Amino acid sequence: MNTAATVASPEIRGSSRQLVKRPELEQFFADISHQLELSETNLAHDSSRPLVGKSELEQFFAAVSHRVELAETQRRRIDKRQATGFNVFHLIEPDENKLSDILAGLLDPKGGHGQGDLFLRLLFKQLGLGSDVKLTKDVTVQREAPTHGIQKYRRRMDVFVEAGVLLAIENKVDALEQRDQVKDYLDHLRRCTHGSRKQSVLIYLTPDGRRPESLGRAPSEEAEAGGYLRRWSYQVELREWLVVCSRQCAARKIQDFLSDFIAYIELELKRESERNKEIEADEN
Repeated sequence: MNTAATVASPEIRGSSRQLVKRPELEQFFADISHQLELSETNLAHDSSRPLVGKSELEQFFAAVSHRVELAETQRRRIDKRQATGFNVFHLIEPDENKLSDILAGLLDPKGGHGQGDLFLRLLFKQLGLGSDVKLTKDVTVQREAPTHGIQKYRRRMDVFVEAGVLLAIENKVDALEQRDQVKDYLDHLRRCTHGSRKQSVLIYLTPDGRRPESLGRAPSEEAEAGGYLRRWSYQVELREWLVVCSRQCAARKIQDFLSDFIAYIELELKRESERNKEIEADEN
């Protein structure tokens, strides 16, 4: 019986969590539940009898230990070929800036991933902007792109994509927002598209999809309703985009990289999201 772990997401190939077969795991705990129910029935008739006997506990933990050993043996065997415990993101430990570098590289049709405009087209599609080939013609991708034409001149946007649509990404993993930061970015994008038919979108990307505090609730809701502002979570929207990118990517090396990125989001950035929620709960 292959046990000892939960079933992993299908997008993450080679995860050690895929050792267990769900029906076997459910049957294992169903058997335990049945034994506990019998013990509770016996306890109801005889309150002096312990809920679970010592021998029953010893048998239970011996069975668990045996299954864990089997799972570890199989994991080591699989790791010789698949290295399920390896993740490049655990080696580079990317900070906010490095994550922005990665996103810019994936969105750049001239990037080293070799997939042309595929990833950018899939992002535009997820944003509901369509899949017209004109949207990804003559694309320029910038990191730390300066703003202009607004009062706070030369603010720097984390990622700026100039194509058939103007797209900016403000990536906030752990850094604090500056005063009026998101408002200024939205003003910059409006000025850039003024007098043209181009759309502009600002993705505010965080571990948990929170609202930008620098903008305020009412202006944020207005910008979201108009489609100018999109609140994205690493855990949901960005992960969904990466999964689709991985499925349609033709290069195995890039597929593996995207799988590592997804696994990193599911583990490390989920912890970051949970820490933020705990801090907010403490403050309230």
